[in-house]
This record gives sequence, structure tokens and C-alpha cells, in this order.
Amino acid sequence: MKRRAFTLIELLVVIAIIALLIGILLPALGKARASARQLKDSTQIRGVLQAMVIFAQNNRDEYPLPSRLDKNNATVAVGGGAVTKDVTRHLYSILLFNGFIPTEILISPAEVNGDIRQYQGYQFDQPERAVTPAEALWDPAFRATPEDVGIPGDVDGSPGSFSYAHTPPFGKRKAKWSNTFVSTEPAMGNRGPSYTGGGANQPWTLIKGAVGGAPAYDVEIGDTSNTLLIHGSRTKWSGNVGYNDNSTKFETEPDPEGLTWSFLDLQPAQRTQNDNIFVNENDRNRNKQDSQNLSGQGDNANAYIRSYASVTTGFVMNVFFD
Repeated sequence: MKRRAFTLIELLVVIAIIALLIGILLPALGKARASARQLKDSTQIRGVLQAMVIFAQNNRDEYPLPSRLDKNNATVAVGGGAVTKDVTRHLYSILLFNGFIPTEILISPAEVNGDIRQYQGYQFDQPERAVTPAEALWDPAFRATPEDVGIPGDVDGSPGSFSYAHTPPFGKRKAKWSNTFVSTEPAMGNRGPSYTGGGANQPWTLIKGAVGGAPAYDVEIGDTSNTLLIHGSRTKWSGNVGYNDNSTKFETEPDPEGLTWSFLDLQPAQRTQNDNIFVNENDRNRNKQDSQNLSGQGDNANAYIRSYASVTTGFVMNVFFD
């Protein structure tokens, strides 16, 4: 019996149908992957928050605070004062050292910055870069941001190993660095860009380019920020935020619905507004304050999360902007 083969036209039709199906399925697969990354990221943030809560339960409901724990300076030297120990890398290194979390949980599955990578070689026993290794309470060689400097034996500008932002435990915000069970207090979340606006009724908009000079990790950056691409788009931030009641929410705005603050110097109709978690807002008038200086007018209690490489006794931080 003679077998009938496919004609050229039939083959072309089949190829066209396959190409069409691929074109339809690829966007759906991309969205599925993004959704999976977002869900895994949320789980990781919740896991770190749970570790902070467990630590707090054994430490007067307070999250890790190096200046309080390392009073004999066995881990790191005092430098400019005890508060200088309370930098991002040390806060989370304490959780690592005590086995509450692994290093990989501090890297978001949606990370887009090539200078943020999993930390290798964490020393859990007598870390050699501690002042007194046998009495050390964490490994001070752990890096959080590419801006981290002054680590003994390390090369400045090396990659960081922390994908997230957190509440800086200084001034009026120090009380929020604890297990308060408050659902409107962000403790940790995905990093975010910088915004301009504020005041009585100005909306928050992404700043254009970099503020203060050429783009660098210590310069505020808005519409070209890497952080927009973690879970959002090139023009809008979205991300996971973990709160002090140990809940995690996927927020689509930097000033989420339900997260409000009453700015008492504004007119009654304008007084209560959504609180931008990436802006150090003046508690009374909603004006944007210095993003790195949490003293004076910058010492506010509204929501604010950032990671930072250093801090002075006057609560001036070297914030990681990307």
C-alpha cells in the first residue's frame, strides 16, 4: 500500500500553528514564573520575620540589636560609638550565627542586581574576623550591601548578600524594631526606589534619574532603579512587605492602602494619608526629610524601610540605593 506523505503546504501550516501556540503560551509561562518568584519571595520574608520573632521571644521581645548584645566589644570594636554596630549586615548576621536562618534565604528569588549574591564561607564557630573569636556573637565578615566598608581583610565594593530593606532601629523608630504584633508596622520588605512629592497633597512620584550626582549606590535613584524590576515594572514599584504581626502582603504601591499616618499640622481633610515606606516623611507635615539622616527633623516614627552600610552616633546612615 502506498503511504501518503505530508505536502509542503501542510508542513508549513503545522509549523505556523506551533509558532502561534508558542506565542500564546510564552507570556503565560512568564507570568507563572513571576508569580512563583513572588510567592517564594513572600515565603522567605515571612521566614526571616519568624526567625526575628523567635529571637525576640528570648530577648525581651526585641529584635537583634548588636549594640545591646556585644557590650564587651568581643565581636566588633566600638568605633564611633555603640550604635555604629547596628548596621544591616550585623543585624542579620546575628540570626545566621544562631542558626535561625540560612544565608540563601536573604537573597530574593527575584533579585535583579548582580551585586547582590549569596554569601559564601559564613563562619559559625569562632569567626576569625571578630575582635575575640572565641566570644563572638556573630560573624562580622558577613556583607549586606555593596556599600559595606571597613570589614577586616575584605575588599571594599564586594557584592552584598541581603536583598531586602528593613526598619532602621534608631530614634523614634527604634521601638518598632521589636515584636510589637502591630499589623501596620513594616519590619522588612523588598527594596524600593526613591520618590519626590509630599507636603499637604502632592502625590509621590519617582524621582528622575539620580539625586546629588552620577548614579551610585549611595545616591538616591528613582525611575531607573533596579528595584522597580524585582516584582514591578520600569514605571511602577510592587513588592512583598512583612509586618510586625508576622504577616506578609504583596503591595502594589509604595504607600499601601491601609497603611496610613496622621500628619497633625495639615488641614483636617488632608491629615490622614497613606504612608510611603521608602520616604522618611516628617511626622507632622508629610514633607520629605533627608533619607539618610534620622536625627532632628529626620527623626520620625512613620513607616520607613531601607538597608544601609554604616551609621553614626547621630543616626546618619549610608543608605544602599539601587
